[in-house]
Amino acid sequence: MNLLSVKNLTVQYDKHVVLNNFTAQFDLGLHWIKGHNGSGKSTLLKALCGINPIPADVVKVMNHDLATADQAAKSKLCFVPDKPEVYPFMTGKQYLSFIAKIKNATLTDELHDWLDTVKLSQFKDTIFSEMSFGTRRKFILSNVFIGDPSVILLDEPFNGLDKNSTDVFYQWLCSAKLNKCILIVNHEAHFIQDIIDSITDMGV
Repeated sequence: MNLLSVKNLTVQYDKHVVLNNFTAQFDLGLHWIKGHNGSGKSTLLKALCGINPIPADVVKVMNHDLATADQAAKSKLCFVPDKPEVYPFMTGKQYLSFIAKIKNATLTDELHDWLDTVKLSQFKDTIFSEMSFGTRRKFILSNVFIGDPSVILLDEPFNGLDKNSTDVFYQWLCSAKLNKCILIVNHEAHFIQDIIDSITDMGV
């Protein structure tokens, strides 16, 4: 069974077709979605997590149809967008609790280890409007440690990260890809080129 399957996915805005009958299957591993700006990489990830509406029998997450069994499908998913947009009045701690509540999950030791290692613990009581871009980015990346998702969609996850956080997240990818299906959009190929398991070129 493929953890994530896509069949004839088409997305268009007004008359502009961004994705045309995109079909692919993804299993365990790290899968690089590459392509030039405007090729539909971010649009693809948004469709795969249900932000962009899709018809039935197009996207299946662990055999759950994203359109007709969305709760079951989304319970296995984690999407990290390229922009860390969060309610500006929300603190880091409130954000993590909010995500855990949505996923009906608890905040694990793995999450707290991540917070400590990338020096986020000191910002848990800081509101997002007072955080730097990099700090907001690291809180958004914390989503991958909540709810034990099987399929993870990452849009430019290294943007805004300091070297320590980049190294820590890289090491996490190395281990997580052994038991998760991870799709990653990343312009800087050198971050991941040694650990990717497949490449999907959106520019062809």
